[in-house]
Amino acid sequence: MKGYKRLSAILAAGAVSLCGLAFPASADDGRSDDIIILYTNDVHCGIDDHIGYDGLMLYKREMEALYGNVLLADAGDAISGAPVGSLSNGKYITRLMNAVGYDVATVGNHEFDYEVSELMLRADELNCGYICANFLSRETGELVFEPYKLFETGDKKVAFVGAATPETLIESTPTFFQNDEGEYIYSFGEDGSLYSLLQNAVDAARADGADYVVILGHLGESNITDGWSAPEIAAELTGIDVIIDGHSHEVTPGMTVKSKDGCDVLITQTGTKLNNIGKLTISPDGSMKTELVSSVPAPDESMGLAEDSWTEDSAHPGVFVDEAVSLEILDIKEALADELSRRVGSTAYTLTDSDPDTGLRAVRNAETNLSDFCADAFREVLGADIGFINGGAVRAAIEAGDITFNDLLSVFPYGNSTAVAEVTGQQILDLLENGACELPGESGSFIHVSGASYCVDDSIPSSVVRNDKGIFTGVDGAYRVSNVLVNGEPLDPDGKYIVASADYFLKNGGDGGIISGNCTIVKDDIMPDTDVLINYLNDVLGGEVPDKYSDPHGEGRITKGTAPAAPAGSLSLEVSSDRSECNTGDEFIVTITAVNTGSAPLTDVAVYFEDTPVYTAEALEEGKKAEVSIRLRATEADIETGGIIHISASAGGLAEPVAATLTVRVLPAEANPATGSTDIGFALMIFAGAAVLVSRKRRER
Repeated sequence: MKGYKRLSAILAAGAVSLCGLAFPASADDGRSDDIIILYTNDVHCGIDDHIGYDGLMLYKREMEALYGNVLLADAGDAISGAPVGSLSNGKYITRLMNAVGYDVATVGNHEFDYEVSELMLRADELNCGYICANFLSRETGELVFEPYKLFETGDKKVAFVGAATPETLIESTPTFFQNDEGEYIYSFGEDGSLYSLLQNAVDAARADGADYVVILGHLGESNITDGWSAPEIAAELTGIDVIIDGHSHEVTPGMTVKSKDGCDVLITQTGTKLNNIGKLTISPDGSMKTELVSSVPAPDESMGLAEDSWTEDSAHPGVFVDEAVSLEILDIKEALADELSRRVGSTAYTLTDSDPDTGLRAVRNAETNLSDFCADAFREVLGADIGFINGGAVRAAIEAGDITFNDLLSVFPYGNSTAVAEVTGQQILDLLENGACELPGESGSFIHVSGASYCVDDSIPSSVVRNDKGIFTGVDGAYRVSNVLVNGEPLDPDGKYIVASADYFLKNGGDGGIISGNCTIVKDDIMPDTDVLINYLNDVLGGEVPDKYSDPHGEGRITKGTAPAAPAGSLSLEVSSDRSECNTGDEFIVTITAVNTGSAPLTDVAVYFEDTPVYTAEALEEGKKAEVSIRLRATEADIETGGIIHISASAGGLAEPVAATLTVRVLPAEANPATGSTDIGFALMIFAGAAVLVSRKRRER
């Protein structure tokens, strides 16, 4: 028995705004003359997430039963974002878009994830094709797609003008828009022509008889490059009524801004992954309203939809979907099953993206064994000093047991390519600091490392400075990150290091602008990130995850709290003599060797014989030594003290002075007549520098 819920029950419950259904004013055929435009954006392969394409199809049919003029539009980023997209280069998504019956679509930045040539194939497959008024070939000067599409809706005409963000050039893969010489052969109006390209299309649509003009744009509203956001574009155009937007994944039921000619322009966006369906209503008097539909009700009997053409999702009571599109989705999933279920390795341990104690996501503010595994894969497979990934790139855990291709695609679902770059130590430090600025809160920029380690003290207020575009510009106070080690050695801010990561992070601004555009790309577009994981698992680890990844908290590469104190300096003293025995009055040479055995330079070094400095230096580098020789003459007093010679040393960086002694046996003068003096003098030679002669009376004791 199919699940069924009568529309009258929904209306009685006061859920009209939630479900987006209402009885329209009747026309001759019983349907309203209102123009209904349904819209989606940033579906990102969410074929059965939330509402799903099958739910969208049912809602579209419901609207067609109530209204005489219904159109369905997509504002970009549909064909990439999950394995169902990446394994088919988006082909399965265009198949479903055809099944649902889209009337018009524009391109988002992720439509280009499979290269321009592949997108052109998807455009040919998509029944409605793509429109875009600002994507053009630099070689021909011609637009790649039609700039607008015109629909007759009763006695009115509605035009959709396509618009894609110029950020596509950096938020997709730049090489996709270049020739072999690295010259850009495509443009999105980033050269200042964006407004004129769009205005030309709007004017052409109006001249073609459009009563209403809708910008179908993948532009974004917040945190967008100056001049390229939907509100800013609206303010520079004339003759537009609505912007159906995407790109920034914002949930915007409707906002109003003024166009260049002072008219109201509605801007709306649905979020992402079919969390909502957008609904624009244009009444016969020209008034407009937008709303978001968050769930699809069962059809009312009066709509005339056959009961066997829709169903209630058995796994999600209260979720109603179109039967035919639901079967289409099932067919696609079955077609993918063999490839997705392909075994690529095994693990005795769950590789987690979450805190095992709380179950909360951890990869955006803490180390996990999965993040270690991924960072190690980049370093080992791509051949770098350091491998790193940002926490926002890790999207799912890998459960203990067999590892399938789908498991790895779920970790990295976006199909990013990879690159290797040469960067400075200071850039690495800034990258880590930028990633730690939100701690203890989450940040997609939180950095996981391989071949390195670091400490974060989040009790220090973050001093990261970013501009209004969110781009890192510097640190104006104390760093939270300290004790950065690369392969066990302290990070050299002026040094050069080879790092491996996703190309999005190294080249396309995903790092906050710290490395992107400010480094030397050593290897580019090497392989997909999932292939890096597969190669590491099979070629490096032999197909089985080793014990080093057994701890869900990782190997301790990232430590939190007060940074450990820098290791105390260390100095060793060695004292020797050319005589082990002498008589009073004899002269002998004592050699003192001071060695810096610590891991850092020592400063203000001083070596003493008794209380007298016999060697001083501003610094003694780690691993270096200084030698001092002094000439002594034995006295009767040395017989009384046992012939013990006291040497000591102090230096900045030492926890306390160090000392050493040497014993030379001193015999009475009768065994060897003395010179007659009970005082001794000494000559000092510093073998590491210029010879200096110092003399003094030795104090009798």
